[in-house]
Parts: sequence; structure tokens; C-alpha cells
Amino acid sequence: MTKAKRESFLTYLNHLQNLLLVLLAAVVGILLPELGPYTDPLVTPLVILLVFSSLNGLHFDKINSTSYYIIIAFSLFISYILLPIGGIHIAASLLSDGSLTGMAIILAAPTTAGSAIIWTRLSDGDDQLSTVASVVSLLLAPVFTPVIFGYIANSQVNIPVGSILLDLLVIIGGGVLLAVFVPKNTIDEEYIDRGAGLAILLLIYSSVANIEIGSLQIELFVSIVFVVLLVLGVSIIFTFLLSWLISLEKSTILPLFFTSSFKNLGIALFIAFSYPSSMVVVSIVVYYVIQQLVGAIIADLVS
Repeated sequence: MTKAKRESFLTYLNHLQNLLLVLLAAVVGILLPELGPYTDPLVTPLVILLVFSSLNGLHFDKINSTSYYIIIAFSLFISYILLPIGGIHIAASLLSDGSLTGMAIILAAPTTAGSAIIWTRLSDGDDQLSTVASVVSLLLAPVFTPVIFGYIANSQVNIPVGSILLDLLVIIGGGVLLAVFVPKNTIDEEYIDRGAGLAILLLIYSSVANIEIGSLQIELFVSIVFVVLLVLGVSIIFTFLLSWLISLEKSTILPLFFTSSFKNLGIALFIAFSYPSSMVVVSIVVYYVIQQLVGAIIADLVS
């Protein structure tokens, strides 16, 4: 292997490191589920840490474009209205019961700030726009997520709207308080990013460890994968059509797609733990893994 090819391969692996770590955490959860009960109590503080890490990356002094407001409005519209309503219609044609509930939860969840920012940066997009849009989506989650989830979820599913609202207020409020009382630059951003990455891995392990793998049907798993690919594919097409109509540049198109279609794993899993069916978690984890893979492919294609 030549030096150029070796460097290209290492760069590719670097782009995929988040995805590879997610897959590793899932595999460990399958092979060593015994530690699951010990990680379950960590769910709430881990999600609070993820919220804090997202807010810590926001720098209001760097927001210098009035066009941000328009893009953020489009991002929220796609993320909280178009994608959930359109996505659940696609999912309902192939999924049911726990797998459909899991899809409803992940579609109603806010933007995943970490992944949206990372893939925007690796794709040479406007990462500050991605950060602002992600944080706005996150802060609006206590209002929008319970309402959207209640609207799109199967009517036979018990929707604990009050409990979901309280949980979101606790974890997002906790993240906001940390961001307020921990001054910027007190902790190196590299350590915060690493802590957030570890939190994601622990959340995935904890969720997968509680799945009854023996009861997982291959046909249903394939259906979930197909639904996620279809939902993200439609979102890509719509985002690029919208961008063409309003003449957006590449640096703006990318954060618009990532912040509107990439969903928050931590908050989705936090809600999912209220439901006994393991397929709820399976749908959420599959969506997250595939969105990471899509991010890696886009980064490789456009950067």
C-alpha cells in the first residue's frame, strides 16, 4: 500500500470512528449484557452531560449572519413537522407495535448536536450554523417532542406526555445549569467531547444490553433498516430541492440536512426506557447507526 493510499485509508477510518465505536458498544451489549443493570442508573446524568456538551459549543459572538434565522426555521420545520409526519407514514406501512413506537420516538426527538456538528465540519460546511440550529432544537424539545410524539405515535400506545415533559425539563434544565455555572474554557473542549462520546457509548451499551436478542426477528430488523434508509433518503431529496429553490450554498445545505434529519440518541433512549418492548430500542439504535453511516458517506463524497 502506497503512502497516499495509506493516508487516505486512515482518513476514512477517522471519519468512521464514531460509527465504529457505536457498533462496538452495540456488540459489547450483545455479548456482555450482565453489566446492563449497573449502567441503567447512569442514564439521566449521561444525557445531562450530552446536553451540556452541546450547549458548551455555542458561541453567540460568532453568529454573524442574519440568514441563520431562515435556515434554523427550515431546520426546525423539517425536524419537528415534516420528517416525523412523513416518516411515520412510511414506517407504519412496514412496522408495528414496539418497532413503530421506537421509530415515532426517534422521529420526534430533537437534533443530535454532536453528530450534526461533526459531520458538518468534516463536510466543510458551516459548523457554527449547525451548532446554533442544534442547540435551538434541543432547547425546544420539552415543548415539541412530547406533542409530536403523541401526535404521530400509534393510537394504541400509552403516551406518558406528562412524564416525558418532566424528564426533558430535568435533563435539559440540568444541562443548561451546567453550562451556566461552568464557565467556558474551564474544561478543555477536547475533554468535553471525549466525555460526550463516552456517554453515547455507555447509553448504547445500556440499551442494547436490555434487548432480548433471541427474540429479534431478522425480517423485522431488515424492515427497520429499510424504513430508516427510506426516511433519510426522502429527507435528503427534500433538503436539496429546498436548497435549490432558495439558492443555498453547499456550506449551508449540509448543516440544514444534518440538523433536520440527524436525531438525538440520548433523549430518544431516555424516553424509550419507559416502554417494555425491546424493539423500541432496536428501532432507535438502528436509526442512529444508519444516520452516522450516511454522515460518513456524505463527508467522503463532498469534502
